[in-house]
Amino acid sequence: MSASSRGARTSWTARTTTAIDTRSCRSSSSPKANRRRGLALACATAATAFAFASAEVSAQDGPGTKTSDVRAQTRLFRRGSTAVTETQASELTLTLTEAAVRPIQTWIRTAGALDDTRRILTTSLRSPEAELVQIGQRLRAFSVLSRTQMYQGKITRITPQPGGARVEATLAASARNDVARYLMEIVVERGPFLSVPNVSIIEEGGSRVVYLKLASGEYSPRTIHTELEGELYTQVVDGLDEGDQVVSIGSFFVDADNKLKSGAAEEQ
Repeated sequence: MSASSRGARTSWTARTTTAIDTRSCRSSSSPKANRRRGLALACATAATAFAFASAEVSAQDGPGTKTSDVRAQTRLFRRGSTAVTETQASELTLTLTEAAVRPIQTWIRTAGALDDTRRILTTSLRSPEAELVQIGQRLRAFSVLSRTQMYQGKITRITPQPGGARVEATLAASARNDVARYLMEIVVERGPFLSVPNVSIIEEGGSRVVYLKLASGEYSPRTIHTELEGELYTQVVDGLDEGDQVVSIGSFFVDADNKLKSGAAEEQ
């Protein structure tokens, strides 16, 4: 992982972009997609404010001022790509991550029963999920009545059964309520795959897009095809090569800025 170099704070314009730091960034009915759409809308709104504020300040300061120079450096280099100054990258904590082969972890979600000791959870899994579970894997557990209390634990016993397995997990601490049924989320490794961070991916009308940094320093949108989506990373089956650098933190700003400038270029 590499990051753009830092520069000094300069203008009101750069400070405006700070409001859309995307460190918290993840089909229409899922909470994850809703969060992404919400972030995309927020970034687009902030980028619009960024453009109008830049134009206003530039008009007040006149050509040749520092504000005008910063705005000029963020011009659209060519259709379908955009650029970010070092100052803006620093303000946004813009971060690049390589497309690389790495292990992908996912959750197996199932319901489990808590025993009288308040520490042992038992569940039955069917194949093929049962084959992914191994002793020592970590899990978290929540009461089916509330997700406000979460318990950490590990898989401690696996008993094969026809068509699956009986799985036992031991909690790190005794459950503090009388509920017998718990939601279990078991972390399993699915293997090494070419992948990018989940936060790099932008949903666009059924397509998935990342912003690839080019040798020229521009950031170009690249449509990718994905399969396995893990806890932190998503498998890429087409669209990127190993070693390609994509924007992770800051991807929604780059996307909003690119769309804003592309729209302005089309109107000219």
